Amino acid sequence: MPDVTIIGAGPAGSTAAFALASRGWDVTLIEQHRFPRDKVCGESLSALGVDVLKRLGLAERLEALGPTILRQTILHATDGRQLACPLPRPMWGLSRGVLDTTLLESARAAGSRVVQPARVESLFPLSVRSLEDNRIESLESSWVILADGKGALLPLRPPPTTDLGVKAHFEHVTGPRDAVELFGVHGHYVGLAPIERGLSNIAFSLPTSRLDRFGGDLDALWQQILTENSTLADRFTRARQVGGWLASPLPRFPVMRTWPARVIPLGNATAALEPIGGEGMGLALRSAELATAALDHAHHTHTPLPVRRLQTQFTRLWRTRRLACRTLARLLSSPALAGDLLDLARDNTPLSRAAMAMIGKS
Repeated sequence: MPDVTIIGAGPAGSTAAFALASRGWDVTLIEQHRFPRDKVCGESLSALGVDVLKRLGLAERLEALGPTILRQTILHATDGRQLACPLPRPMWGLSRGVLDTTLLESARAAGSRVVQPARVESLFPLSVRSLEDNRIESLESSWVILADGKGALLPLRPPPTTDLGVKAHFEHVTGPRDAVELFGVHGHYVGLAPIERGLSNIAFSLPTSRLDRFGGDLDALWQQILTENSTLADRFTRARQVGGWLASPLPRFPVMRTWPARVIPLGNATAALEPIGGEGMGLALRSAELATAALDHAHHTHTPLPVRRLQTQFTRLWRTRRLACRTLARLLSSPALAGDLLDLARDNTPLSRAAMAMIGKS
């Protein structure tokens, strides 16, 4: 029976574990956090990811948990001008606490051995430290799938940015419950997505220098942000925050073309794009599907894994989305440009459709 060790039980790692365990692989899934746990994320699952869940037979389990069905994207400039774009295919608004826990339990039920909480301290040799009793275990594995969300264990680490991702949950947010909304503010943007149980997820990127000017006080920064887009402020007139703020470094990097031998990175360990398009979780799931199919085919045909082909598939997934999402983020973050560009797109339906397709909405 072939064996694999998967590092990280987020969407990519747990999906890979489920897919391989269901095919009879000996799967060890290592996760350093206890679940359920929250994480910085836009919490919008694209149609790309929903398709993967359907093909794996996991969609019904998640649909039963009440994801919000998202049918449009609305962009708001700081001066009040806006552009509503129907999504070609619906997205799901679903919290990471619910999504990750359900996928992890599905992987466990399929036969994966789950080691949690535990931290992988090195790939070569594969060394795992239990976070309960501090014991260190050395593992032998034919393959390692790295789905830690950042590629921290790779010999060539992705370069850092000077930006942060920030998120929080709120209740009693006004506005449409079928839309992902994006709000331009001064120098960055804010995303708002309805999720399950009537909650809304607010997520935004910002330069660390901006947070520094508020002494690291996210509450004070948020109150300032609300003054920079009147439509955003209207959405939060009656809102109440549920839980605290989360913040983490925001990565951006293309697919890396050098992978260690017998190591496959997935999701944000493979590449990281601007989160404005809501494609990150879908890309994580699709990369897991592609990698596990390639591994299983190589095993059954007794042929080498076509690493270059897999890297090319990943590049095709990320490349256009990375460019388009980064461009959209820069435009929406510019008060001088955003309103005129939204007017231009509103008057040119083919242009707005093309832009949506480039960020993955097709």
